[in-house]
Parts: sequence; C-alpha cells; structure tokens
Amino acid sequence: MASRVKTGVFQTLETVSDTNIIIRDEIYGEHSITEPVLLHLLRSPELSRLKGICQHGVTTFLGFGPKVTRFEHSVGAFLLVRAVGASVEEQIAALLHDISHTSLSHVVDDALSQPGEGSYHEVHKSRFLKTTQLPQILTQYGFGNLKPLDEELFRLVEMPSPHLCADRLDYALRDALAFEKLTLDQVREIYQSLKAFPSASSPTRILVLENEKHALVLARAYQATDRDVWSNRAQANLYRRTGSIIRELVYSGRVKEEELWNLSDEDFWALLRRQATPEILVEMDKMETQGLPNEEELRLPRDAKIRTIDPDVFQSSQKDPLPLSVVLPEWGVERREYILSRESTRE
Repeated sequence: MASRVKTGVFQTLETVSDTNIIIRDEIYGEHSITEPVLLHLLRSPELSRLKGICQHGVTTFLGFGPKVTRFEHSVGAFLLVRAVGASVEEQIAALLHDISHTSLSHVVDDALSQPGEGSYHEVHKSRFLKTTQLPQILTQYGFGNLKPLDEELFRLVEMPSPHLCADRLDYALRDALAFEKLTLDQVREIYQSLKAFPSASSPTRILVLENEKHALVLARAYQATDRDVWSNRAQANLYRRTGSIIRELVYSGRVKEEELWNLSDEDFWALLRRQATPEILVEMDKMETQGLPNEEELRLPRDAKIRTIDPDVFQSSQKDPLPLSVVLPEWGVERREYILSRESTRE
C-alpha cells in the first residue's frame, strides 16, 4: 500500500511499491527512485533519523524560523547531483554526506568540539558509522570500498568555499527560500541554470551556473541568509548557550554522548530538561520563552563562520568557467565589503 511522508518544509516521500519511491520536492520537482541501493538507503533508520534533526539546530527547534530538516537537505543534495548526471556512487555520497549529524546539528560544535578541530559530526563520523548498518548495505550492493561514505572524494558533492557544490547549493537554495531571501521562481531558475562542467564523469568536474544574472541573485541571497541566519549574532548566542548546557551535562555524566546520535531534537531537548540542574532549567526556560536576544548588543563569536560564495559561471562564449567575481567585478567588491563588515562585529 502506498504511503506518503512529509520529510521537512519543502519535501515529501511517497512509497509507491517495494521498488519505487517518489520524491516530491518543491524546488527540484518530482523524481522516481528505483535503484535498489538508493531505495534501501532512503528506508534505512540511519537516514530516517535525520527527519527529526533541524538544519538550524536549537534556533528553528525553538521556533525561530522554518524547521528545514537534515533529511530533506540530504535528499536535496542527492537530487542535485542526480539531476546533472552523477554516477550512482556519487549520488550515494550526496545522500549520506550529513549522516553523522547529531541532535541539534551544529550546536554540538559549541558543546564538544576541541579547539582547532572541524565540525563535531565530521570528526566523529567514522566512530558513528561503526554503530550502523551502512557499511554492510553498501557492500551488499557492490560498494564494498565504502568510498561513498567519504563525501570529500566527490567533487560534485563537496568543494571548498567559495565554489558551488551540492551540499552548499542545496542548503543555500532551501534556506534562502525558507527565510524569504529568494522566491520559489528564483530558486527554480537557479536550479535550471545548473550543470556539471565539463561533464559529470570528468575527474575535474565542478558545478557551474550558465547564467551570470542567476549566479548574482544566488550569491546575494546567500550573503543575506548568512547575515540574518547563519552568522546572525542572536542565533549564535543561542547556539553558545545551548552548547554550554550540553557540555556541562555530558561532561558531568548526566547525559551520555551516544544519545546525540540516538535521539531527535525534540527527544534530546526533553532529555536535557530531565537531567538538568535547577540552574540549567532556568536557562532553558529563558530560551524557550524570551525569544531571540537583541543582536545589536552582541558580538559575533571568534570562531563563527562568515559564509559567502563566488559561483563559477560558464557561458557559451567562454572556454572555461570563471568565478562570478571575474565575470562581474562589482560582485568581488561587494563580497569583500560584506566580509569586512561582518568581521568588524567579532568579539
């Protein structure tokens, strides 16, 4: 019997049969998935867990924005590389690229990451994967080398900033739409402008946009989303306060670190409340009832990322793709000025 599940703000999955899942995404349209390995992964408990994890951690969990999920973002990145012709191996890498994210997402970086380390979910990915059936699933379908579990091996999935990649582009489009920095028509135009250059199978493949105007719209929306969401000082303040709570409860032994990979945001927050000291409960009550703090009274944390992009643009008159800042030098100036203005707000 067919079943339909809403997986986030912009996406639903419909199980049509044992051999067909239809993904309906407001951004990327309708896609029928029939490959056995992809069907198995989409139904796996490891991936399904991400339906209960907010992309923006504690801020959207507490209601300060739409609850875009890690699951819909993971599926979105998968649909992007699929749309430009990526191999099934690269599609798997995109689908699983965020598989080790914990409850409350990047909030845990503030809680448990050590100085100089990368994101907590990346540092501890191999540790998490050993507790899952994912290596066995991949081996079952002929991917015994387990390469798809290392997304950095796949250029369409992961590329260093400020280039485009499926991870960066999906969260940009999804968040810019959710937080009203782009309209749905603009998002779809950007998606239609996307291609793999020179091809999806080339060792040097990259994601490019074929229209400089769409690239500029995307770059400015990305910058606006960074200002108001990703590096917003009020939201960073909630991350830091929640991270302090998690750190105290984990280090004191009241909460087991493993629960970060076992629980949804809602269940993990409830666990924190059950294990909290009276002082921590007061702080959690404040976060639940007082709203976002006044950003003008806060400084940007020293380790907070300032996110911008400089998309590669390829047009028929060019031999090779060029960064938007080369095609439109004014964008390069605008981007530098934005970074400097954000840096001036740091602690």
